[in-house]
Amino acid sequence: MSLHPSTHWAHCQGDSDFEEGQVRKAEVIPDAVDHFLGSLLDSIKSSNIPEINKLYETVFNQLTERYYNKTKWPSAYAVGEALGQNEALFLILYKELYYRHIYARLNPVSFEDRVGSWKNYTQLLDLMIENLSDGEDLGIQLPAQWLWDILDEFVYHYQTYSTYCHKTAKMQKEKEVKELRDNPGIFETTKVLNYLHQLVRFSLIEEWLADPEGGNGQGAAFTDESTRLIGYFALMQLLRMHSLLGDYRLAMETIESIDFRAEVPLFYRIPACHVTVFYYLGFAYMMMRRYVDASRTFQDILVFLSKISAVNSLSYQYDQMLKKQDQMYVLLLICNALCPQPLDESLEKPIREKHADKQMYLQQGVEGYFEDWFSYACPKFVAASMPDLENLDNFNANEAHQRQLHLFLQEVRQQQALPTIGSYMKLYTSLQTSKLAQLCEMDGEGLRDQLMCVMHKTRQLVHQKEGTPLDGALQPCGEVEFYLDGDMVHINAQKPQRPHADVFLEHIVKFQDILKRADRLEKTSSSST
Repeated sequence: MSLHPSTHWAHCQGDSDFEEGQVRKAEVIPDAVDHFLGSLLDSIKSSNIPEINKLYETVFNQLTERYYNKTKWPSAYAVGEALGQNEALFLILYKELYYRHIYARLNPVSFEDRVGSWKNYTQLLDLMIENLSDGEDLGIQLPAQWLWDILDEFVYHYQTYSTYCHKTAKMQKEKEVKELRDNPGIFETTKVLNYLHQLVRFSLIEEWLADPEGGNGQGAAFTDESTRLIGYFALMQLLRMHSLLGDYRLAMETIESIDFRAEVPLFYRIPACHVTVFYYLGFAYMMMRRYVDASRTFQDILVFLSKISAVNSLSYQYDQMLKKQDQMYVLLLICNALCPQPLDESLEKPIREKHADKQMYLQQGVEGYFEDWFSYACPKFVAASMPDLENLDNFNANEAHQRQLHLFLQEVRQQQALPTIGSYMKLYTSLQTSKLAQLCEMDGEGLRDQLMCVMHKTRQLVHQKEGTPLDGALQPCGEVEFYLDGDMVHINAQKPQRPHADVFLEHIVKFQDILKRADRLEKTSSSST
């Protein structure tokens, strides 16, 4: 490795201030845990990726269930003493696991642990960026899952710290407010964004995605897989960060270079990464009033999730993926209520079994249901800046969420009359505006305003499977298409149909599954006889 323990050990020790008071008492490390730590250290030193992955994905989670389900793992100080050697890089990686376990299993998280987590992540990312900026590789070889989890957890800790700061400002408890005042730089938004941007820039990931076969000896993502993955995952986390901050256009610009059209995109390697990019991409489309694209995005990932089972159920990511899956079903139903589109047949059964009531309530167009389900399924928005701790009298801890909710409900209100107008239009090929106004219980002028609203709201940018995620062509996306000619409304019913090729391909796949099951049954019966 190029990160030498002796170089950084003194600095690492100095950042353990919050642990020092806790580690002086004797800590007993079980033999199985001691063996795990030794094996992990040896595997990291030898860059044995398969062994590191086994220890990280399986053994660590098993030991957590057995020994540390409700308590902390041993402190880094105790682990360093047990190892009997100054392995600074290993201890930084161990503390990444240590703090992640605290956030995942132990509540509430203490302020000391929040500060310790921030300092440890900055150490780790500083070392990575220092190596990359010097023209070297990442400096450490880790499994793809661990690299993803490092950045994913880094942003999650930022997100929870922002929530904690706003709750503390709301409660106005003197001790907690003083802690915030004394530590102004912890998980600061600009610093978090800067770390992610530096990983993207120095890893050369965007250059690699533009031309994977090029590089001309540039190194970084062109020659080292860990460097390529950390840069790629940093792009995904920038998509997430900008979505949390409510800047959806910038969020989508961040992933312009992502390999969506590759035969096997890199995000396929990590299911949690795959879910993250499609969840935030779909949500950004929805907030930009591109419901057709949002609906297609959510359907793509939900169909994918319905076909996989290769997710480690012991991993802390497992519960998060299940929750994200449920949230995406709700967001899909919201998009479908605002802009009805045909749904994939494979999703109809889970919707009918788990979400039938939500679908019915949303289709009724009642604003309260949209508010409740949006609040459940949306990201946990954060404010870009810390609360003004010197002026907390009129502080609103929930402002970031309320701002996004207000924008969404504003759109819902503008479309409340659209389903009623559309339902009457489906019955005619042409009718007078006065008659349509009477059916809709509106005056003539109000109807014309609503018809203009229908024309505007049912025309959307739709992605054409080429170009960047922001690209698209303007298309009518309503259930009916119409135009006004004086006092007459001329209607052309638009009944969306699936392409014939999709129907045939779907039935071919189903038939192949039936043949495979029949073949397995035949082999089982022949072996038993």
